[in-house]
Order: sequence, then structure tokens, then C-alpha cells
Amino acid sequence: MTTLTASAPAPAPTLRGSGKISGVFFNAAGDVAAVASAFPLLAHPRARAAYGGRALRYRVALYRRDSLTPFAAFDDLHFPVNDVAFHPTGSIVAIGAGSYDGGYLFEGDLVVWNWREAHGVRLYEHVPEVVRCQYNAAGDAIEAWVRPWDEEWSPPDDGAGSDGADNDNDPFDTLFSLRAPAPGPRSQPLDLDLDVAHRVPADLSAPALLVPHSDELDASLRAWFNVSDWTRQDAILDVAWLDRDRYAAVHEGCQLEVYHRDGKRLAAYTGAGYGVEILQSKDVLVHVVETSARGRPFGRQGARLYTWTDCGSDSDNDKSLRLTRAYDGDFTFSATRQGQVLGRQNRFPVAGAGARAHDVLLDLTTGADHRPDLGHYDCFNHYIRIRHAPCLFLLQGTPASSHERKTLCVVQPDGAVRRLWPILKANRDPASHAMELCGAYVDDALGAAIIISGKHYSPDVRAPYSGFIYRKPLDRDRERWRRPIPASASAIVHLPGVNLIAAAFLDGSLQLIDAQSGALRRHARVHVDGLPTVIFAMDANEQSLVTGTVDGRISVLDIGELCRGQNVDAFSNTDTDTDTDSATNTRGTPSVINLD
Repeated sequence: MTTLTASAPAPAPTLRGSGKISGVFFNAAGDVAAVASAFPLLAHPRARAAYGGRALRYRVALYRRDSLTPFAAFDDLHFPVNDVAFHPTGSIVAIGAGSYDGGYLFEGDLVVWNWREAHGVRLYEHVPEVVRCQYNAAGDAIEAWVRPWDEEWSPPDDGAGSDGADNDNDPFDTLFSLRAPAPGPRSQPLDLDLDVAHRVPADLSAPALLVPHSDELDASLRAWFNVSDWTRQDAILDVAWLDRDRYAAVHEGCQLEVYHRDGKRLAAYTGAGYGVEILQSKDVLVHVVETSARGRPFGRQGARLYTWTDCGSDSDNDKSLRLTRAYDGDFTFSATRQGQVLGRQNRFPVAGAGARAHDVLLDLTTGADHRPDLGHYDCFNHYIRIRHAPCLFLLQGTPASSHERKTLCVVQPDGAVRRLWPILKANRDPASHAMELCGAYVDDALGAAIIISGKHYSPDVRAPYSGFIYRKPLDRDRERWRRPIPASASAIVHLPGVNLIAAAFLDGSLQLIDAQSGALRRHARVHVDGLPTVIFAMDANEQSLVTGTVDGRISVLDIGELCRGQNVDAFSNTDTDTDTDSATNTRGTPSVINLD
């Protein structure tokens, strides 16, 4: 059952600047709190996964009692934070981080950070997962407790127990103690050699390995702030303009919320599951995911399509969220204004042995609901979801059962698939394989076209990120322009009033690109409360861009203000009949966009 809360009162206060809290630590004086948290990956709905170039994953944020906004934060972390130790006198903390990689290794990091500076210093070049850390009384040395290097690592052979059968050496219950001088600003990372003589006794390691429950962390932090209650901020998964003055948003705490452009929440819908996509079609549809009742592996979900009805009245009875369709499996949906809806089902995992996945082709006008098989789909290779287009688009491999040599296709109302052109020219170079795709539809003086961004695949997981964004017309396999990108795109929208492409990337940047020439008009870092953030979702109308971020903030940006004062003459080639590679042209003005 869906519950509507209309014209809701002002929400409870919110702890800003943190994601899902994993640890809370206090300095000796008790007047500074360090909050460790994690931000979600772009994997909602589960039929999408994009991680390339992601910058903000883990954070340690510092707070004082008088403000729920952090006064400093450290984001250069690659693993979950397990412990934070305050220097006994200075403005420095030691951060112990790490995790089990799920298969073999215990990977970690030990960082010293002066919160008056932007960067930290790493104590070791390589270190296993750091479970606990602390300064000595003088503050000139750090002790850390770490796990072994991997599941099979054992102390050097001392002539006994060489067969590795000692049950006391369970790597998941074993910790070793390290001691190192506290580093200075220019210190170089040390090489680590674990010493068997420094194994932590079992009666000390057992309590050190206990992980506090999230409710316990939340309660201790609220007590410290003297706040009776607060609301959490979940990552905003999608946003959409409903009209000139209202927009909708979805996140893990609701099925749908409706806001006025001034930020006032007009309505909130809650019930089973949570919203992940908003579809603007003949009706406004909300894709809600629910945990599968079948209890199958991998935490399977079911997809529900709800229809949002607004009769333009202030009466609660004129606003509803009505269940329209229900499907089993992980889906992503796109729609046309004419009422056609396409759902692509992730082929892994598929419910039950021998079960076969089927896509969805729904006509909202006639009610016809077909379940065609439009080819293989996996979350890294086939997501595209092009919005505000007059037709339905999908990606197919060559052949359709493959994830390789992907082609952009149009799905006809009768289910026929028309193949347009390849995403990348196929050759033997792994970089010709495109992943983590995102797109937008454009129809301007140059005609109807598609903007597509993606990541060039590399077999080397340590290789620097390499990606692209380009424009192609629908009717020809010809790039109008192309340029490199800093990370995979989370969202791309067309700003028709100024004919710019707004592209948000997972490194926390936002670019404004000339839709016709590909010239970069603006490259900005996105901040909230003075701290970096990542835009997960965007939508535009004639005057405003609405954005939703990984830390749960929604902002409405005036497009005129967004463009004002930027270098609109950066691109010198005005010959619109010639293809251009915009990577060689002048870069737009770098800046910071504050979403406060």
C-alpha cells in the first residue's frame, strides 16, 4: 500500500556531508567528532552499473557540536574506514582503512591527515587491512593493528606447524601490531614487513574486530549533537520536471517525492520498495524496486511501475500513485511521450534454473504488454536510457546475444528492431569495446541526433580512465564531434534554450558542451557545503537544471546563471559542415558550482 504525505511539515535536521555512517570517533576533549561514511556506487536500478573514474566513495568528515555541517573532510580513500585516531595535541588524525576483497586479499591503507591541509600522507606503500590505529602519548609514533596479507598468509616457518594446519591462525581472527614514526608532510611511504612476534593476543584482537551496529553509531552521534532525531539523506537516484514549477525525485527512502522549485516538499509517497527511475510519458510513471519475495540468491528485486496522477487540485484525493504493472527481475525502463515504454531486463541473475529473461514493450494507450526477447543485456554493457526522445532506443551486441560490437537500435511499436550504427568502430583493440554508456536526445538546427558517452574497456584494471562523448545524427554513422571525458557519465541532458549539453561525471565534475560544435563551454567541480559531491541525476526545462547528488541534495540551477560569464568563444571552428575532434580545441573556463 502506498501512503501519501502531502504538504509535509519541515523535515527534521540532517547531518550534512556524510553518506552511510560506518564509524564515529571523538577527540580527547570531546569537542570534535570524526564521522566515517561510505557513498553508494552508481548501481540503481540494478540493470545499471557505472564506476569508471569515480572519485567520492569513502569520507572522513569532521564536525563540531554547534553545526551539522562538517568543517573539514578527507575523501582520498580507497577502502572502508575502520578507525580514526586523533593526535593528542595537533590538528591531525590517523585513518585506518581496508577490507577483504571477497576472494583472497586483505587490502588496506593507513593515512595521516592534517585537517588544515587538503592532502594526506600514507605511512606504507602497501599495507593489509588496518583494523585499529592510535597515537602514542607523545604523538610522535603510530601503532596500527592489521590483518594478514591474504587468506593463506602465515608467519614464517619456525620448524613447527609447517603444514599450515594450525587452527589458531585463522586469518579472519588474526591481527598483527605495527609501529612507525608519525610522518611529516614530505615523508615517503615505508615498506612493510609483518613480524610474527607482534601478533596481537586473541583476548585483545576479538573486541577490536567487533563492528558497532549502525543504530548504535547513530544514537551516539545524535546524543553528542544533542539532537533528538534527524532524517537521513539517501542518494538521489532520479529527478524529473513535472511542469515549469514542480519536479519529482526518487531515492531509497521513498517511492516518489514532489517538490516546488523553491525546495518546498509538496508530497511524499512511501510504501513497499523505493523509486529508482521516473518516466515522462503519456502519464508520469515511477519505477519502484522491491526485494523479491522468492528469497532467491543475489538479493533479487522485482520491478513495479506506478502511475502518478495529478489533477491539478490541492486536494490530496486528486493525487495518487497507483500500481500499474509488476515484473519479476532487474529492469531499466525508458519511455516516449506518446505512451510507449521499453523495459530491458538484466540477464544475470535470472530467476530459477532454466528460466529465460524477457524484456517489456508496453503501450500505455492500448494497454498492450508484450514480453519480447531483444537480446542479451548486462548492467555494464547495455544500459543507455535516452530520455525525452520520440522513439525507444536500446543497445544490441553483434549478434544480439553478445555484449561485443554494440550497435544503437530503435525499437518500433510492433517490437521490430532497427539497427542504426555501431557505438565504436570494431577492431582488435580492447578500447573499441564500449562500456558504462549514457546518452541524450537532441533535435536542433542540425537535425535529430544522439549524444553518447562511454568508457573504453581496458584489460588492465590499473590503467588510467579513458572515455568519450560524441554526437551522431540518427540517419548516418558519422560523428559530428567527439571529445574525451574525465570519468563515466552519470547523467546527460540537453538544455534546449541555450543548445548546450550538460554532462555530469563520476569524478564530481559537470561540463557544458556546445551541442552543435562540441566546444567545451564550462568545466566545473561540483560542491555542496564547500565539499566535493557527485551528481547522480539531472533533468532540464527551458529555464532550469535540477540535479540530485550522491549525498542526497537536490538543487535547482538557473541555466542563465550557469552559463553566465563563461568563455563562449572557446571554440573557433564554425564550419558546421565539417566533423571536428573537440579534444584539440580550447578548454572552457574551469570553475566550481556550489549547489547550496
